Amino acid sequence: MTQAEFYPFGTEAVFIKFKCDECEHEVMSEEIGVPSPDYSAETARDSYSDNDGYAICPNCNKQFDITVWVSYVDGYIDVSDITDEDVIDIIEVQEVNMDEYQEEQIQTYLFNSNSLDIFNREISNIEKLNELSVEDKNLEVTLKRQLYSGVVTCMEDYLSDKLINSVLKNSELFKRFVKTFHGIRDRKFSLSEIFEKQEQLETIVKKELLDIIYHDLPKVKGMYEDTFDISFPEIGELTKIVLQRHNMVHRNGKTKEGEIINVDKDSIKETIKKTKEFVYAIDLLTIVTFDNDE
Repeated sequence: MTQAEFYPFGTEAVFIKFKCDECEHEVMSEEIGVPSPDYSAETARDSYSDNDGYAICPNCNKQFDITVWVSYVDGYIDVSDITDEDVIDIIEVQEVNMDEYQEEQIQTYLFNSNSLDIFNREISNIEKLNELSVEDKNLEVTLKRQLYSGVVTCMEDYLSDKLINSVLKNSELFKRFVKTFHGIRDRKFSLSEIFEKQEQLETIVKKELLDIIYHDLPKVKGMYEDTFDISFPEIGELTKIVLQRHNMVHRNGKTKEGEIINVDKDSIKETIKKTKEFVYAIDLLTIVTFDNDE
C-alpha cells in the first residue's frame, strides 16, 4: 500500500486511476466522497477523517480497497496493493463556487504578474540571510533549515504564479489547460448541462490551479509541457532538493533512517544555484503574451 498526496479543500469527491498490479490494465475507481476533517481536534494528526471506496480491474476483476484520509492541513489516498504513488492519478471533483479566500488568492496572483522578479527578490533575501553569522550553533542549525526550505518555497511560488497568470491571462493557454488537465478533461456531463458547465468553466479552472501541489515536480512537469507545449527542464536534481526539504519540514531535519541532515552556508548556496538555473530555464521557455489583461 502507498499514500498519494492531494489537496482536499474545495474537493467534493475523487476518482482514483492507476494500473492493476496483476495485469497492468488501467483501473478507475468509483466516485469516493472526500470527508470533512475533525476541526475540533487539537492537532492536525488527530483531525484525520476517512472514507472508504473501491475499484475493480475491468480486465482481471481484482478488487482494490481505497481509503481517502483528510485532516485540516492535508489529504492523502491509500490504495491496497499499489506500492508506487507515482502510478496513482487522482481526479478531483471540485465544488463549483469559490469562497472569498480563494478569490483573494487568485487576485493576488493576477496582481503580481512578474513571476521572475518576485522569485529573484525573495531568493536575494535568502542569500543575504545565508551570509549572517549566528553565534548560537543551535539557532544557526534552525536558521539554515528554514533557509533551505525557503528556497523550495520560492520555486513553488514561481511555478504557481507563472502557471496561474499564464492560463488566466492568455486565451490559447487557457484552452490547452482545459483540454489537457486531467482534473477537467476527464469530467463527464450530459449535453443538457453543457451551457451551465461552460459558464462555470473559468471558476473550475481557477479552483484547479489553486489546488495543484506545485512541489510535485513530475506532475507539474506534465502540466507545463501540455499547457506551454515545451520540453520541461530536467527535474532530477530539484526533486532531490524537494525531498530534502520534506525531511526538513516533516522529520525535523532527519532522513527516514533517523540520520541528521547537515545544512550549511555552502550547501544552501548550491541549492540556490540549482534552483535559479531551473527557474531561469523555465522562464525562457514560457514567455507569454497576456492577451486579456484587464
